Amino acid sequence: MKWADYKKQITAIDQAELEQIELVAQIINHRKKLGITQKELAEMAGLKQSAIARLESEGSIPRLDTLEKVTKALGLKIVLIDEDAVSNKITTT
Repeated sequence: MKWADYKKQITAIDQAELEQIELVAQIINHRKKLGITQKELAEMAGLKQSAIARLESEGSIPRLDTLEKVTKALGLKIVLIDEDAVSNKITTT
């Protein structure tokens, strides 16, 4: 199922959970775009394949150090964004 279809089915979920799901979806999409298997990503990140499977199953909240290892292995970076600044920018443009 594609993320857009899955997102339409979500009815009772809070914003924080939705953001976590979106983050994991971005990680999965990037891994697949690069043509990397879960096992290969695990090796690149210094983790077990089961850790990647748990992360991608979206059944649990991943630890920050796990996210950092995975995103770094994928050539990505976790960045903090000021929500107020983003909201103001969107509403003023």
